[in-house]
Amino acid sequence: MLFLRHNLIATTYPLRSLTRRLSSKVPFDINDTDDKYKELNTMYSDMFTPSNPSHQPHTSEPAKKARTLSEEIAELNNEIDSVYHVNKPGISAEELESHVKSPGKFILKSISNNPYYNLALENYLFRNTPLKATGNGEPFTSQRLLFYINRPCAVIGKNQTVWQEVYLHELEKRGYDLLRRLSGGGTVIHDLGNVNYSYITSRNQFDSSFFNKLIIRWLLNYDPSLPIELNKRGDILFDQKKCSGSAYKIASGKAYHHGTMLINSDLNKFHGLLKPHTKEGVHWETPSVGSVRSDISTIGLDSADDFIDICVDGFQTEFGDKTGERVPVYLCDEVTSVNEDIRTTMETLQSDAWKYRSGPKFNVKFDESGAVIHVEKGIITYSNMQDLVGMPFKSIWQDAIVRQSIYTGKF
Repeated sequence: MLFLRHNLIATTYPLRSLTRRLSSKVPFDINDTDDKYKELNTMYSDMFTPSNPSHQPHTSEPAKKARTLSEEIAELNNEIDSVYHVNKPGISAEELESHVKSPGKFILKSISNNPYYNLALENYLFRNTPLKATGNGEPFTSQRLLFYINRPCAVIGKNQTVWQEVYLHELEKRGYDLLRRLSGGGTVIHDLGNVNYSYITSRNQFDSSFFNKLIIRWLLNYDPSLPIELNKRGDILFDQKKCSGSAYKIASGKAYHHGTMLINSDLNKFHGLLKPHTKEGVHWETPSVGSVRSDISTIGLDSADDFIDICVDGFQTEFGDKTGERVPVYLCDEVTSVNEDIRTTMETLQSDAWKYRSGPKFNVKFDESGAVIHVEKGIITYSNMQDLVGMPFKSIWQDAIVRQSIYTGKF
């Protein structure tokens, strides 16, 4: 029986020109150990096995054809490996460290939906990308592109006040994680229909709209009829509605552009999670970076993988070298592609100290009760209700009695 190696299935990248060649030779990839494909495996075995092997010479014509096709498939497999450099899922922690800390471009796709792992991976990739390819002052040549898809969660910016941005009770009730990312920007809701991407470059080459312009070009090359454009703020719009948000980080001579793309999210489930800009009876004084509330839309693609595939093809074309060498693609996960550095960041992201006590200081006044509260590092430092001083502000939504005494509305 003849089949293409299973590792080609795992990557699922549509290598368009080569796939067309393959499709005329072998219609699908199968794993002969999988009972799911037993009947198809038998069919292919029967096609290349004489009906009565005991009466057929060992060098029969069907056997010769089988060997020829096998050799051709092996050659195509080798060509895919050499051209696309697609690795098996879950590169090891040692391989991840080697790729990240060595000069050169690559694409990394996380196959984990754990938002704590994915944000920690993003941070690890950014901090450990080498600034220069050599020590001779040559241009930056280690651009990287990361993709990940998170399970349902709300992600606020590093410099935001969590209490001002989201309804924590609703997040908890609906099973959404709350995370504070390590970069700026506004609050976004993630689910399995939303793709996150991070483009890493040098500070000198950084332009906040550069990568989104590339994405628009790649999408229009894929389908010129897509009603997609860039607005003045650098957001990507689909049919005049926002389908992508961005955040940025610049440090140590490097920069990254983190973006989201709504593919097939259930937007109805997002309602009631984000707070409006103003809420009657509550007045905030804070240097917190507020989120820009916008009408949102999913983009006209069938799946998240379609978007990733389009960007992989575009990145490989845009950043491939003059020799025709393709930018390699690596897959990683939270089981095999994790090290102590990533684990430590995950622990930080999961901690109350980071989520609730690392935002900016703020003052808030409640008209109904007359309560005035000043908060710094998540702790109430002043209030005209003396019993509150020294308490974590988090108590206001955790403790029903405290919450009722301050504000009887939904908080």
